[in-house]
Amino acid sequence: MWVVYRKGARSIIGITAVGGIDPDKETAIKEVVGGTVAPGDISEYEAIQVTDREKISQYLEAFPGRLVVTGTTKQPRLVIREPEVFSLYITTDAGDKHPIDGIPIIPADGTSSVLITIQKVDERAKPQTGKKDNDQLYLRANHGIIRDAAGKEAISSITLDKGEARIRLFSETVKRVATIQIMANNPDIQDCMLRVEFV
Repeated sequence: MWVVYRKGARSIIGITAVGGIDPDKETAIKEVVGGTVAPGDISEYEAIQVTDREKISQYLEAFPGRLVVTGTTKQPRLVIREPEVFSLYITTDAGDKHPIDGIPIIPADGTSSVLITIQKVDERAKPQTGKKDNDQLYLRANHGIIRDAAGKEAISSITLDKGEARIRLFSETVKRVATIQIMANNPDIQDCMLRVEFV
C-alpha cells in the first residue's frame, strides 16, 4: 500500500488499493493524484510504501483523520495521532465583575459596552497564532447587541485574525444577564459561552 501526500503541507491526499502487488511509486502517485479535484504538478507529491500487514490495517483505520506524515523531508514517516482539539479563551475589559460569580458588569443604559477578546488556544492553553488559525466564528446573544470592536456595525459572525478577534457587546436599558454564544465553523474548536450582566 502506498500513502500519497503533498510535500509542502505534508497533507495525505490518498492511498492505493490494498491487496495484490503494489505498483511502483511513480505509478502509485499518478493514480492517487489523478483522482483529486485540483491535482497540480506531480512533482508536488511524494509517497510512503507500507508493507507490514498489521500497520496497513492500523493506517486504514486511522485514515484520513488521524493518519499524519512526520519526520524529515528525507526520512518521512507515518504516525497515528489523535486530532487536536482547540478552545476559545475569552477575556473582557469590563471594570466591574459580580462579587459572587465574577460575571462582567456594565450599566443597563443602552449605550455602555464591553470589549470581548477571543483567543484560539490548544489543549495546553497555548495561543494559536498561525495563518491556519483564521477560523470563522458565529455569534449569538439573547440580550444586547453584538457589534464590531469599534462599535459601529452590528455583526453575527467574525473571522479570527491569526487566532484572535475582538467584538463589542452593547447593553440594553433593562437590567438582566445576557448570554453570548460563540460557535466555530471548525469542528475541532469547542463552542463557548460568556455571560454579561446589565445593571
